[in-house]
Amino acid sequence: MLKVMSANDLHFLKLQQELVNSSIPSGGGNPPKNPSATEFLDLMEKGIKEINTGAREAEKASMDLASGRTSNIHETMLAVTKAELGFDMMVQMRNKVIEAYQEVMRMQV
Repeated sequence: MLKVMSANDLHFLKLQQELVNSSIPSGGGNPPKNPSATEFLDLMEKGIKEINTGAREAEKASMDLASGRTSNIHETMLAVTKAELGFDMMVQMRNKVIEAYQEVMRMQV
């Protein structure tokens, strides 16, 4: 089944791929340099802003549908679903970060 994706969807997928590829390598070697930490922080900020923008668009689409300014329920449902998926992904990432933090805190030094 071929799914048509908008430019925002493609950008969102690219951002997800960048986040996945920016993981810190395990094992020995040199510690990561400071610019990569900044790059990761920038990616996180960018991702959160994208999710916030998607949530606002979904809210606006819902309000437009409820007020009768538009009758396109398909686009409204797509915007709401996209916002939900983005939020769910952000929550999962937060849970993983908290889990990693707790794992580091349990380490014996």
